[in-house]
This record gives sequence, structure tokens and C-alpha cells, in this order.
Amino acid sequence: MAFLGSRVQHSEGRLGRHGLHPQRFSEKTRSERAAHFDEANARIRYSANTPDAPLLPGHQDRLSVFLQLAGLVHAQPERFPAGHTVHIPTSGVRDSETWAFEVKGTETIRLPQGEVTALHLRRLPRKEFDTTVDVWLAPVLGHLPVRMRLQEANGNVADQRLITP
Repeated sequence: MAFLGSRVQHSEGRLGRHGLHPQRFSEKTRSERAAHFDEANARIRYSANTPDAPLLPGHQDRLSVFLQLAGLVHAQPERFPAGHTVHIPTSGVRDSETWAFEVKGTETIRLPQGEVTALHLRRLPRKEFDTTVDVWLAPVLGHLPVRMRLQEANGNVADQRLITP
């Protein structure tokens, strides 16, 4: 599979009592666009000239959502049995919507350094032709993501796996 061009995403924020609090999320392809998380006014403001969105409790950006998910699972793993669905409001650089992750269960997966047991979650499709996002969180690493797999509707796949030294 050949990817044309490049995309750089960046997330900035702080750690608070209830996890991650994004403050700015940016994405650069040809030009940079950003989402600014304005906690004082409970709004997300977009540089792409799209309407503001309400900043909801637990709101994340498209990068921080995976680490917030890891933190939620690590804090109370018993609350995430197979079949459970986790809803997290998530913002890109143009809009915001709630992402739903279905807990698929525990699996043993192969990484470059060997096998690891991980909790598999899948982001449920938001619309027709949506990208499928699978993430595996490893309990032995504090439930941090050890694999992410993105599959486009046309069949193109990006599969990222943790490599440790």
C-alpha cells in the first residue's frame, strides 16, 4: 500500500484529576489546522472556520483518546468486560463527535519482541465507509497501546506495532 503525502498530528494538554485534558490538537498535511479546547468557556474552537463545538466532560482529541482509554481501563479493568462499549467525546481539527469503542476481549498478539496479552477494543463505525480502528492495550505495560490497526473502507490498512529496545 502506498501513502501519498504525509500527515503530522500533535496533541498538547495537561493531566488532571480525571485524566487527560487536551488544550490544542493540530494536524498538518499541506497546511496546519487546529482545535483549541477552551475550558473556561466550555467550547472547542476550530481554525478551519467551522462552527465551535461544546467541550464535554472527558472530551479528547484524536490522539489523546487512545491514552485516555488506556488510563480508564488501567484504573478499573473490571469495568471493561468483553461486549462493553466505552463512549468518549472526541474532536478532530474540524468537528467533534462521540467515539464508541467496543471491548472485543483479551487476545495474545505477536509483536516484534514476542507475544503479549492485550485487551482488544474496536472503534465502532460512525458512518458508512468509515475507517475501522482497532487498538490493543497491554496490562503488563499499564494498558498502554501496543498495537493500532486502521482499515479504510477501500481495504487499505495501516498496522502499527510497538517495538521496544
